[in-house]
Order: sequence, then structure tokens, then C-alpha cells
Amino acid sequence: MMSRYAIIGRLVLVAALLSALLAGCGDRAEIPQKGFVMGLALDEAPEGRIGLTVQIFKPSQSITGRSKPAKSYINIHTDDESVIEAVRDITIHLGRKAQWSHMRIILVSEQLARKHSLMSLLDFLYRDHEPRLTTHMFVTKGEAAHYMDIAPYIENSVSQQYFLSEQSSHEMTGKSVAANLLQLALQSRSPSAVAMIPYLYEQKTRGETFPAAAGAALLVDGRAKEIIPSKLLEGVQLLGNGYKNGIVEVPCSADPNAERALYEDSVEMLSTKTAMRVQPAGDHLHLTFRLQATTALSELVCGQSLNQKGELELRRRIEKKLEQMMSESMEWLLQKQIDAIGVGNRLFERQTKLWRQWKPDWPQQFARSTYEVHADVTILTSGTNVGKPIDKRQGDS
Repeated sequence: MMSRYAIIGRLVLVAALLSALLAGCGDRAEIPQKGFVMGLALDEAPEGRIGLTVQIFKPSQSITGRSKPAKSYINIHTDDESVIEAVRDITIHLGRKAQWSHMRIILVSEQLARKHSLMSLLDFLYRDHEPRLTTHMFVTKGEAAHYMDIAPYIENSVSQQYFLSEQSSHEMTGKSVAANLLQLALQSRSPSAVAMIPYLYEQKTRGETFPAAAGAALLVDGRAKEIIPSKLLEGVQLLGNGYKNGIVEVPCSADPNAERALYEDSVEMLSTKTAMRVQPAGDHLHLTFRLQATTALSELVCGQSLNQKGELELRRRIEKKLEQMMSESMEWLLQKQIDAIGVGNRLFERQTKLWRQWKPDWPQQFARSTYEVHADVTILTSGTNVGKPIDKRQGDS
């Protein structure tokens, strides 16, 4: 008769064998049959067709030798009347089925985004189980496929470079926004039906051209309507409580024609919080924005020392600059009649009856809004140096 410990030992052994069998990669045999998509670009094609470019991961064939490493990806182009048919045509060229679970970025040309709703264009990606709703996206200036042909700087693929550029530009400069498939759907289906998608374009500097992730495309009912430049986008994000981090340059002089280089103090925006109040005022709305910002000095070149009086003066200049940024962006939105800061959404939540009354002509109603902006700034630190300009000598007042 077996002891109790022997029976337990055999059961543990059987369980371990079963776990080893179940934990095996059951899909391993299918990996050579799949092409892993890292990036997708959509353009207009001749005869009203949809042009599709996919960036496919290319497995390394050899790890020996000292030859120049080959590209880790290939680009495949197809076109058809529908996106799904163009997707299936990838197999004709690649010999593998496209696998969408690892896709990093989606690029849509501005021309195509102005003509078709992105929700309709990307319907396949919402319905299929492989693509992730956290996949990020850009609207591009010019042909989207062209940006897939640009060689990456240090990343293995340009799709990964665009993905990181979008996040970094939004979180560290405030000159772009971050948007994925889920956010696009939520914004497009909101009461105001306005979405912001980051903008990708080519910038020429000193004879060289390189891709830049800055600015945003404003989508109304799914279609691109306006492109907002990066400078105005900072103010829009401050208004909409979406600003993460960035640098604000504060001129030494109030004269708009005064020299700017080395005549500006620079502060880093560590954190911001904006409260928006929406109040009906007869036949229009009155909007009140109150910004609270925590900052750190990055450059102090305007000559003053940060004693109590100097700090108060600097705070006032920073607040004035932030209020100017917000006002310029608000004026632009009112002129374009695009509610990119969620005023309609707030009105729907708080005063649904009034929203339903104004909804049919909401863009015109939004454009009639009046507003006021207020900024309250806290200077948290002057950096590792004391609060005075570096080039200020002892004995200077």
C-alpha cells in the first residue's frame, strides 16, 4: 500500500507535466505564417480607391558577421475600394496573413481625412479582434505613405519613432496631443463631436528635411476641418485642461517688436489645472477659465533678482503671458467656430434642455460666446542656482 506522501508526489508530477503541455506556445507553428504590422498608412488612390501601406516587421536572418545590419521592416502597398479588401491583398505580396496586435501607429493623409470620416475609414480596426484600441494615430501633411519610407533615426522602425514622438511631444512640450483609436471614438461620439488628432509634417531646417510631430488636426463629425498650429495648440490645451508639460517664454519687454533672443525668461510648466465655468447669458454663453500653474525657472536673463518684489513681478509677467496664450487660442477657436475644448459637452451634462435647443446650430452658437481668462502662477523653484541671473556680478543691484 502506497504511502500518502507517495500519492501526493505522483499527483504533483502529473500536474507538472500537464502544466508544461498547456503552457507551450500553441500558436508557434503559425508564427512563420504571419506578418506583424507595426504601422499603417491610408491615402487616396486613383479612381476613388483607398491606398493602404503597411510596415511589416522583418525577422533577422542572421546574427553573425559584421556586415551592415539590414532594415528590420518592409513596406507593402495595396489599394482597393474598401480598407478590408486592401488588407486582404497584403497576402498577395507578402505570402503571410497580416497580424494587427502589435501595431504602433496609424497615419491618415490630410486629404483623405478631409474627404472621409475617420470612423468609417477605420471601421475594420474597431470591429476586428486583433487591433488594440490603444493604437495611436496621426493626420499627415501630404501623402501618408511617404512618411513610412523615411528612415528612422535610432529606433528599429519609423513606426516606433512616430509613436514615441507623439507621446514625447505631448507630455514634454505641449506642442502636440496624444490620441488613440479609443479616444477618437469617444471624442467623435461626444455631444460636440469634435476630436483632436496629432499632426505630422516635414520641417525644413538648414537644407535638411525631417518629420515633426507638432500641431493637431481638428475633426468635426469625423472629418478633418482645420489644422491648428503648435503655438496655438498650447493655449487650447491650457483652456481644455489637457496641458501636461512644456516651456513658456516670457518676454522682458512688453514691446511686440523688441528683440526676443536672450531677451526672454523661460519657465517650465510643472503642472497645470484649468477650471471652466459655462454660464448662459441671454442668447449666448459666457465662459470663465481659471488656470492654476506650478512652474520652475529654466532661464532667468531679464536682469532682476528674485527678492520678494522681483518674484512678484516675474509671477505677474508669467500670468500675463499665459492669459495671452489662452486668449489668442480662444479667439482662433471662436473665429473657426470649432468647440475643441468641450463647452458643448459641459452644457449637455449640466443643462441638457438648453443644449438640445442650441445643438442644431451649435458651431454658430459657440462662436457667439464671450469669455474671460485668469491665471494664478506659483514659482516652485529657481533651479540649483540662487534666484538671480547667472551673469550678474557681486555688487550689482
